[in-house]
Amino acid sequence: MKRSLTILFAAGLYCCSFGQDFDDAFKNFEQKNQKTFNSFSDSINKAFAEALAANIKTFSCEEPLIKDQKPKPGISPKYPDKPLDAPSDLPGLKPKRGDEPGLPEGKESPQETPDNVSTNPTPEAHLYRFDFTIFGEKIDAEKKDFPKGLHNISPNEVSEFWSDLSECDCSGIINNCVEKKEKRFFNDWAIYNLAKRFAWEIYGNKYDEQVAMTVFLLNQLGVESKIGFADDHLFCLLNIKQQLYGVSFVDIRGKRYYIFEVNPKFFNQSRNPLFRTYDIAFPLPTNSIDMNVRKPLIAEEKPVGTNGNIRVNMSMIELFSTYPQVDIDVYANAEPSYEFRQSVEDILSPYLNGLTESDAVAFLLAYEQYGFEYATDDDQFGYEKPFFCEENYYYPQNDCEDRSVLFAFLVRHLLGLEVVLIDYPGHLAAAVRMAARPGMATVGRAGKEYVICDPTYIGAPPGTEMPEFTPGDRKLILLPALR
Repeated sequence: MKRSLTILFAAGLYCCSFGQDFDDAFKNFEQKNQKTFNSFSDSINKAFAEALAANIKTFSCEEPLIKDQKPKPGISPKYPDKPLDAPSDLPGLKPKRGDEPGLPEGKESPQETPDNVSTNPTPEAHLYRFDFTIFGEKIDAEKKDFPKGLHNISPNEVSEFWSDLSECDCSGIINNCVEKKEKRFFNDWAIYNLAKRFAWEIYGNKYDEQVAMTVFLLNQLGVESKIGFADDHLFCLLNIKQQLYGVSFVDIRGKRYYIFEVNPKFFNQSRNPLFRTYDIAFPLPTNSIDMNVRKPLIAEEKPVGTNGNIRVNMSMIELFSTYPQVDIDVYANAEPSYEFRQSVEDILSPYLNGLTESDAVAFLLAYEQYGFEYATDDDQFGYEKPFFCEENYYYPQNDCEDRSVLFAFLVRHLLGLEVVLIDYPGHLAAAVRMAARPGMATVGRAGKEYVICDPTYIGAPPGTEMPEFTPGDRKLILLPALR
């Protein structure tokens, strides 16, 4: 598209008189093509709005998937034989209890407004400008006029609302989202939350309008999503690349659309087994939401919390608090923030200098076994919430999944060794590619041998597996080398 516009612009310049100002020529070209694109987009949206109401079908709402039916250990077991010594010279690194951030969507106590939003904004700020902060990023943009709202949630009414939205100037919102994605590294999930926040800023507690506006914006941004109808209110249906757990979904032509609500009073997705939505795709190209964190957020306002001497990026903590549960490789392969990586290296590397490979692995293993307080997610949060690396230093407690994800990062980042995760029923551990001594428990994959390391088995040295597990219980999760 950009290449075509450049060619057209070059041809236009060639035809211009030599006395024409270059800047004026480009401005005229840009405005003309922007109007052409806007007109094309408006016609696409209006045609889609008409087709939307005519293609409503009923689908079965599928029950949320559960990652692991077996409960995790209630306490961290202790190794009975010659345990690893607890590190005694790492003052300040043991996580301390502190205030937790907002919890993932729908799991918290009902809130009428998002975080950091005044319930009584000044009329000027509320009516004329978007003025809020999300994931550490300040949003300041002009607010245009938008349709007042829905009279009901019938397909015809929603179709008309979509058509009305297409006549509004959403370019400021769209450009803001694109900029955050390209320059501030908002991933797809962050963009969904940003679109939803814009919708709240426009419609407040009109939740059905929020849903329609959010899905409208996502489609303009190339994100595959639909509006769902059930239980007398609307839902966001998001096509997500990864498998989610604990979230209901509908299957439409072989694609899973996960059901998300914006109204905190109605968090119970499976009450109605039947769900209605339109069985047509948005005419312009759209893609599934990718939950991976390939680059850490860059925010203009980026407060960094401290825990001991390890620093965490609070913008990332805020983003992670909104995540639904996904497969463990998303957590393990996420790119941590620069602040976190650098502080981990500064603090822990001196303790590893001069150690053999096996002693260095044993040190990091003991550091995690003794340095963190154990609690299951149910005990700490009341629901399943695996941690990204940095969250281990923010929340007061962690469990086997969280420790294994952090251990895999530390070993790969500080020692440069290959790591696999071992997914047992109700438990997660790790294994490191290193020289194995006789008697060590190991796992093999693709001709490589990995020594089992369990950060939850207190005092257990490398090469030790919890006695209740057998080789048949192991499911290996390969992790790539860190970038």
